[in-house]
Amino acid sequence: MTRLVAVLLLLSPLAAAHKWLREKAPSMTLDQDYLYTKAQARAFVGAQHWWESGFYADKGLSEHYDGYFCLCTCSATPEGIFCKGNGVQPSGQKVADFLGVFSESFGGESWEGDLVAYGTDTPFADKFSFQAPGSAANYTGVSQSLDEQSFVWRGRMSGVDCGAKDHCVEACGGEDAFREWYDACP
Repeated sequence: MTRLVAVLLLLSPLAAAHKWLREKAPSMTLDQDYLYTKAQARAFVGAQHWWESGFYADKGLSEHYDGYFCLCTCSATPEGIFCKGNGVQPSGQKVADFLGVFSESFGGESWEGDLVAYGTDTPFADKFSFQAPGSAANYTGVSQSLDEQSFVWRGRMSGVDCGAKDHCVEACGGEDAFREWYDACP
């Protein structure tokens, strides 16, 4: 009987903590009962204008250059929103292909994400923070193992914007999700 009381006393604070988590942070409970939605995934799809400044080991500081961020397709899972897309220079030249994952931050008051670039001679990764799917974002990027071509940058994105749609048509090819977004733009 004494052991049973001791075990119950040990478990009592854990039960209280679990109850507090379920009440205060419903999107991050211990049993993960929150699911990301198709509507949230669709909100990421589209074109965004980006501006950034970067410091390059071989070139030095480069200030306020721009391009376009094209998320062509996104899918919702219980763990987050997974996307595929491209970066495009104002000239239309593709910078890189991207894979990204986005999720609500703890407490559900903002969002964050990570992106990895591939299909480029200068691979990099970006970390994003923003208020809602498809909204304006800030990001920080770092190169991956480029020695004398290493770089870091900091930038911001406009949020999904129909005004930038034509910059991503070629990059997103025939992706259905992008085409649906494009066709819904004025």
